[in-house]
Amino acid sequence: MSHRRLNNPRVARLKSSLANRVKHRPRHAFCAQSAISALRDELDAVMARPMYRAGCSDLAVMSVMRGINVWCRDGKFFWHDAVGTTVEHPANDPVGAAALLRPFSLRRSFEHGRHHTLAAA
Repeated sequence: MSHRRLNNPRVARLKSSLANRVKHRPRHAFCAQSAISALRDELDAVMARPMYRAGCSDLAVMSVMRGINVWCRDGKFFWHDAVGTTVEHPANDPVGAAALLRPFSLRRSFEHGRHHTLAAA
């Protein structure tokens, strides 16, 4: 005689439904967080300002400077340049994306104390 838990059809259905619900990402899957980290490593030598980043494996963002945010999703970097045009670059080439973002590093961002003051007459 078999045990009641071994041949219970409800237990088998429950186990199969749990197995179908748990999805594991393949080891070769794209990770947006690591792509943004690689881009930040490339830009660290050029840009001496703090860069902020956040994200997960599907979507990540990095603030390069005021008004320039680089998004990474589906294996691509996206950002809007100074004119407002959307630039798209493959995420497996962080060196090329850093080269495209380098002109922004030469532009000065707002600094306290660099505004015009009225001279006392």
